Amino acid sequence: MIIASQPEPGEGRLRNMAAGLVVGALMLSFPGPSVAAGGVEPAAVAGSDPIGDHFERGRAYLEQGRYAEAVLEFEQVLTFENLPPDLRQQAEIYDQAARDYEAGRRLSTFGYLETGGGYYRENETRSTNAAGGDPIRDWFWKARAGGGLGYTLTDAFSIDATLDYRFRYYDDPNRRDDEDLRWNAALSRSLANGSQVLGLRGRASYRGPDGYRQDYGVYARQGFNLDDANRIEVEAELRTREYPRGRERDRSRDIAQFWLRWTRSLFDGRAGITLTALGGREWSNQGNRQRDQDFYGATASFSMDLNDQFGFFLFGLYEHNAFDEDRAVLDDNLDTLAVYTRSDDLYELEAGLTWEFAPSWSLRPQVLWLRDESTSLWGNYSSTELWMMVRKSF
Repeated sequence: MIIASQPEPGEGRLRNMAAGLVVGALMLSFPGPSVAAGGVEPAAVAGSDPIGDHFERGRAYLEQGRYAEAVLEFEQVLTFENLPPDLRQQAEIYDQAARDYEAGRRLSTFGYLETGGGYYRENETRSTNAAGGDPIRDWFWKARAGGGLGYTLTDAFSIDATLDYRFRYYDDPNRRDDEDLRWNAALSRSLANGSQVLGLRGRASYRGPDGYRQDYGVYARQGFNLDDANRIEVEAELRTREYPRGRERDRSRDIAQFWLRWTRSLFDGRAGITLTALGGREWSNQGNRQRDQDFYGATASFSMDLNDQFGFFLFGLYEHNAFDEDRAVLDDNLDTLAVYTRSDDLYELEAGLTWEFAPSWSLRPQVLWLRDESTSLWGNYSSTELWMMVRKSF
């Protein structure tokens, strides 16, 4: 009998990262299709100056007030994360990079500061009832700061990086405050009608006295601009989620995830919609097979600029998690009462308004509703949040 040795968790993660880099390298070697775009003069033949062509076309769309099409063009060069939801501000951030490139400056930057407050309401579920029927109600203060940079390496390749820090202070002194840092760095290749991206991204989330949960991974994305108003993207990511040492350590896991997105410009470029199908697999790197699961779902986001001052945005998510292992319900004597397989259904709805009341200043009221339905008693959760933020862009 031959017994295969099991790799250490760290070795498995390294293999995953290496596989992701190989996939990304293969994607960057694939030239992608060439599809004619309408509305603005077609891009020049691939290989001349794709970055300059896309920047020029994006600026032309922006001047026409076709913000969604401008963003579709600009994002064939740079792919900044954590941008505001309003399309005009997104286009103007990219436009600064285009103007820098036109002036012979390879480096461009942007930044923002936000502050405000709101109210958190935990809604009643089976879990809150089992815990005594006293859902949490709490006021909070929020702050956010971040920015990014883009650098054009050649006429076809560029790099970009972003940082986004978020902090939430709760009025209840017995409750843990939230702290979150997200980062991203990517290499992009501009094509005649599309782009290829290979990047790294991560997130550090405060979990209390035990420390921070760390997420980090590698991703690759292929974008196809079908015409001036439609884009298809395929993205894959391998990442690790590590909980700090302590009672949550056994929740650490590796994740493989895939996305298929369709983005379309609407209403003469004043609005845009993105529909996404997603799926993947999570598996424990701590030997806890009850954490292994498959998941799939979909998201939809819509943003519209009503005029140069006002706009609104909507977002929705559904995700189904199917866990592998059966679980037992025990009585006080540790005897088995029932056996079940855990599955969760996650729902998220978000809506907000934007009002630019002065140049580079905006007011942003938002509402967020979450609902987690689970066959596990303690996996049920629901909350409603309202908040108002003031944003300064620079």
